[in-house]
Amino acid sequence: MAEAAQNSKQGSGRSPNQVERGDPRLPAALTLAVLATASAALFVRLAEPIPSELIAAGRVTITALVALLLAARARSLPATLRNLAGRPRERTWLVIAGLCLALHFGAWIVSLSLTSVVRSVALVTTTPIWAGLLARALGDRVSPWLYLGGVVALSGTGIMVASEAALAGGSLVGDGLAVLGAITAAVYLAIGRHVHARLGEALPLPDYFALVNVVAALGLWGLVGLRGIAIAVPGVESIDWAAVVFLGLVPGVIGHGLLNWAVRRMPVHGVALASLLEPLGAALLVWAVLGEAVGVREGIGGVVLVVGVGIGVLGRGR
Repeated sequence: MAEAAQNSKQGSGRSPNQVERGDPRLPAALTLAVLATASAALFVRLAEPIPSELIAAGRVTITALVALLLAARARSLPATLRNLAGRPRERTWLVIAGLCLALHFGAWIVSLSLTSVVRSVALVTTTPIWAGLLARALGDRVSPWLYLGGVVALSGTGIMVASEAALAGGSLVGDGLAVLGAITAAVYLAIGRHVHARLGEALPLPDYFALVNVVAALGLWGLVGLRGIAIAVPGVESIDWAAVVFLGLVPGVIGHGLLNWAVRRMPVHGVALASLLEPLGAALLVWAVLGEAVGVREGIGGVVLVVGVGIGVLGRGR
């Protein structure tokens, strides 16, 4: 852990706070990333005739294929692979990041079939709690404003989760899987920042994004095989598979691609804090399209959550 912190400081040549404030494109990128990832819960529900494990594998496969095309266009992937061949430690970290990504998607998508959308998405976005535990190991300075914003935002998330509507539709297994998705997401983002700190431009973002998604896709297809799930599912229509394609392209390529871009320019817990807006967006989309009502407490919790994110993100500049 101490070595990770040291390399995080040395790899970029700047302090974490300087990196955090250095790119004016960060607010727009994070906004687009949150909008893209917030649509995921709705489209998982739309694809529900397909088994959850198959949805996860299909989603990540689409993302991996597009990411490979983008990496091939950049023409840097062969050099990246040669570089990684001589760096077994970084290669191992990349594989672990891919497996964490697979666990994140697999656990969270299954949780959506076991509990309510609000409860599942709110719990999976507890990522800042776990990211905060990793922040010091990465050498990031954690502002008191970020802590305050995180507490307020998580309080709003708690209000949403504790509503009667969410409790009536939830289950302990679904809740646990959503929390597992949060933990693995924090580790995935932290590893991405750590590997970038060690390799810098020797591991371009398109190449890293493609490789971790390939690893994740292979891991999820292995899970599908172990579970004995058939690809040809009775009753599944083309529109259901279209929802899976959307998941791979919009939340996958755009949402997670931008999160990977952002985490190279600001601390992990800052990216995770902005992602706390996802439950609000997901709840509104599911209500608008599927008619799943959002209760009064979900609405209040959403407002508190937005206030918390504002405190944390605006507090970065102080």
